[in-house]
Amino acid sequence: MAEILTGERVKEMLPPRFSDSNKGDYGKTAILAGSARYSGAAVLALSGALRGGAGYVAAGVPEKLIFPLIGKIPEALLLPLSRGKRWKFSEKLLKNILGYDSLAAGMGMENTAETAKIVSFLLSRYTGKLILDADGLNVLARRYSAGGAADVLRIKSCAAAITPHPAEFARLTGFGVEEIRKNGEEIAEKYAAENGVTVLLKGAAGNKSVITDGKNTFLNATGNSGMAKGGSGDVLSGLIASIAASGAGVFEAACAGAYLAGKAAEIAVKETGEYSLTASAEAEKIGAAFLSL
Repeated sequence: MAEILTGERVKEMLPPRFSDSNKGDYGKTAILAGSARYSGAAVLALSGALRGGAGYVAAGVPEKLIFPLIGKIPEALLLPLSRGKRWKFSEKLLKNILGYDSLAAGMGMENTAETAKIVSFLLSRYTGKLILDADGLNVLARRYSAGGAADVLRIKSCAAAITPHPAEFARLTGFGVEEIRKNGEEIAEKYAAENGVTVLLKGAAGNKSVITDGKNTFLNATGNSGMAKGGSGDVLSGLIASIAASGAGVFEAACAGAYLAGKAAEIAVKETGEYSLTASAEAEKIGAAFLSL
């Protein structure tokens, strides 16, 4: 039986903070996001990651995006992971992030064969906590049938969470979008159990999201219609990766991230209204969401 997420439950899931600590105590996360066409995805994902508690946040981007990011995200390390403006697979460069505590990948990377190679490499070689979103999921659905994508996830070497909306999950599973909207909780639980992943299925249970690892399931009801815009998912993925880097498991990080992102949107909408809410405004209120716990 699914449980509704509350602030009290989320507070229990968050890693503790200590007064006698330093940035090395709270982990390192790298955000693989953006491309020449979708450079904003990197900025938004990083804006979520910088507010999630990780000690170090790195912007893993194609090298030609480094200069545009300078000044926009001064707190983030700038880490070129691909030559040029678009993502190209480079095992030599990607090895630089294998020691990070968590990674988030896929946001704005584009649905290409090169992105598919990167995702496959991470699933097979990375041993930390991996959050896959957007094109990180689309390349699995594009390169493999629904069953084949599941096979790739089953042989992974990392603890993984996927954060699809209903259309992305439909492509991964072979179910129709309407069926997922109707029976999302059951489908997500089965998929998570069979593939050993945490599934954060956004907006598939009425106005709620489903978070499940196949054994435990929560429904998140925070948020509003203002979040139904480009960039909101990027903020969420970065936030989850940051919480995971600082010590939470991927399931707990997904639960906490979903709740806090929605709560941030609820706080922000008091100033913007739902029509004018932006992902950037949502990210700015993540701190207030933490304080509300």
